[in-house]
Amino acid sequence: MVQRLQELFIEIGKRKKWPECYENSVILRSRIECYAEKLMDSYDPAPMWNFQLYLLNWLDNVETMEEKFLLLNSLSYFVFFNREQCNALYLEALHGPIFKWLIDINDLNILDENIDEILSEKIETTFISAATDSTDISTMHHICGFPMKRTYIWHSFINPTDDEDEINRKIDSYKNDLHEWKYEQIVVLEDFVGSGTQSIEVIDFLGKFPEWKILFIPLVICPQGDIAITEHLYTKEYNHISYEPISKLPWELILADDRLPDSNKLPDLLNKLKEYARNNYTKVIGTEIGGSEGYLGYKKTGALFAKYTNCPDNTLPLYNEKENKNWNPLFPRSAR
Repeated sequence: MVQRLQELFIEIGKRKKWPECYENSVILRSRIECYAEKLMDSYDPAPMWNFQLYLLNWLDNVETMEEKFLLLNSLSYFVFFNREQCNALYLEALHGPIFKWLIDINDLNILDENIDEILSEKIETTFISAATDSTDISTMHHICGFPMKRTYIWHSFINPTDDEDEINRKIDSYKNDLHEWKYEQIVVLEDFVGSGTQSIEVIDFLGKFPEWKILFIPLVICPQGDIAITEHLYTKEYNHISYEPISKLPWELILADDRLPDSNKLPDLLNKLKEYARNNYTKVIGTEIGGSEGYLGYKKTGALFAKYTNCPDNTLPLYNEKENKNWNPLFPRSAR
């Protein structure tokens, strides 16, 4: 551990009493060391990434020891997926929902001695594609061990200024491609879903492809997005579209105001963090315009989440705000 961080933990340890919801400083120090060595070892938007140095710079944003210890404690609840964990999500998508779905829609016999070969053949006729440009389909093909032939980024086809004729022209063109390439079913992956806004736009576009069975898979999803997508699919009755997320973030790690009745209680530490984020939002973004409206992130999601590839805008700006030159983010966000 770098010296200045060691000195900070020594100073924290000298304090005789902290709120009960705070971690013991020795345990928290061990956790931070583990994060630095094994979990948060790389972060693509910051090429010269060093977790401990970024952590120190982030803590330098605040003045009091109480503020610093609160921010340090919040990392015990923060979810970070590194490269190895993200690769595991791709494998889980293939060997879990995708294989199960292929078995179901093709009425395959799982006891068939040739089931592995049959599934491999079905994968060859499955169009693996991305919902948005944040999903790295080429990595999935590499990790899962099958060659990448063609792919789409579905959201890139959606233009709100298109009239009905232009939309139909695009759809006919894409359908012709899929027929020509002899794909029998479609899988659409999305690396992270927060509120579900973009995903629902993609789903509505895919709703115009009833000739193909389609499986929509978010690798990581916030509970608000999961509810929004589930309700939307139920309302629209897209019988050809299935939905199967891999990893759902629990409500206990979501600071949003519109929580479900059975998930209203946040841990005491996160209530303190939420209050702190609201009261210091103008300091974080460097302007008083808009008051504290955006302190929970995009669509007021209030997520505590980042991946090694980026930190979504659904996460509290407290962690990822980089437009304000007077605020050092822990996970500087790369805007797409």
